[in-house]
Amino acid sequence: MESNDIYELAKGLRKDSRSLYNRLRSIDEDSQFVTHVSQMLPAYPVVANERCGVWYVDPQLSTQTAYFKSTDGHTSNWKFSLRRANTHILPLITSHSGVILVDSTRKGKSMPDSFSRTIPIWCAVWNSAIKANRGLEWGIEVHTPPSVVSLSENEQMLQLIPQFTRLLLQSDIDVGKLTSQMTKPLRPVWITRDHRLAIPPDFTQADFYPVICVSASSTEETGNGFMYVQGAADDHELWAEHLTPQLFWQHRNQLVASKSDCIEAMQQISSEISLPSIATQYSFIRDTNLAIGTCGNGQQLQSWLGFDVVINCSTCNVDVKSSHSFKYLFLPVTDSKRGQLEMAQAIPKALEFVAQYIGSRRLRILVHCAQGTNVSVCIALAILTKYFDSQGMFNVNSRKDINKQMIQNRLLWITTAHAKANPQRAMLKQVNRYFMDLMHSAE
Repeated sequence: MESNDIYELAKGLRKDSRSLYNRLRSIDEDSQFVTHVSQMLPAYPVVANERCGVWYVDPQLSTQTAYFKSTDGHTSNWKFSLRRANTHILPLITSHSGVILVDSTRKGKSMPDSFSRTIPIWCAVWNSAIKANRGLEWGIEVHTPPSVVSLSENEQMLQLIPQFTRLLLQSDIDVGKLTSQMTKPLRPVWITRDHRLAIPPDFTQADFYPVICVSASSTEETGNGFMYVQGAADDHELWAEHLTPQLFWQHRNQLVASKSDCIEAMQQISSEISLPSIATQYSFIRDTNLAIGTCGNGQQLQSWLGFDVVINCSTCNVDVKSSHSFKYLFLPVTDSKRGQLEMAQAIPKALEFVAQYIGSRRLRILVHCAQGTNVSVCIALAILTKYFDSQGMFNVNSRKDINKQMIQNRLLWITTAHAKANPQRAMLKQVNRYFMDLMHSAE
């Protein structure tokens, strides 16, 4: 056999090993481990880490998510991101005395950087902020898995905690209110597929709130009747086609039954993908009358009837009849970097349209897009920046009132209220550019 033939054969085997069927079987097997851990530790709520972790958590178990980004924990690039402060899970931890977080990683690691570094930093920063806010005597440490993070790296991370803490305390996040019921510090604990969890750990007498990081995938070659893929759900946009975590769990039994059943199920899903969703999830920002929702809301006119004003930022228009009572604006913006110009054009149109309604607190305003994570977030950010003061009260801010810090604080309002918010940097630049250009023209 010639070298080219060997290369093509090896290439084909690699491609087949990562086929849709093998990936879904791997996700299914890993999800059973997650369910097993949650059953062993029933006192703690399960929270999936966006985006990969969502695939591994049965929606009947939990639909709650957080967003701890692995790149915030990359060596020598450690961060505490205010955009990903994950404030919404703090009350959850307090009320249940802990939490289970679920994520995964690709071949070569026992756990993702989000677990080994990002979450330890997050815990240490919040502990430090609570200590400063209340004058407590807590010792501040960065607890990291010793088999993954060296002592030298741990010490470097620890040195950054004071500046990260100042960043948090100086922000618009109300540390005192969010943590008023917390009586112990946060501390990460790790459970991986390589652990044999025969006896569940008991944290009832622990002097900390356990943040239990469950890494779903195995580093070993498992799989009975299929080729196991570690971290199979990672980078799902490259392999999932029309499939989403929600659709996977709806069609799970057929998708993992056999290769032929998987193909048939995918064909069925593709034919149904254009049907409207019945989801009605949306988030109001602080005490304002402004909410962010998903395209699923928008495709169901029934879910719009609770609003007085709707701004549709998705590329899917809806036939709104004059008989409907709400005011409607269609502002199509492509949900990717290609939509930057469309975003730049949409911002002034949205601000002009909403100006006549935003001042009346009795009018409920919905801004939504395909996922409720990017385009709608940026349009809502522009509205909050233009029409609300630092207390969340209606105020038409002049050009000289607006600066980058103000925009950053309004973004914090959104990420605190709307956990799925994850605007692309390119889109955020368009919001900043719009207001900065106004500032310069006023000088």
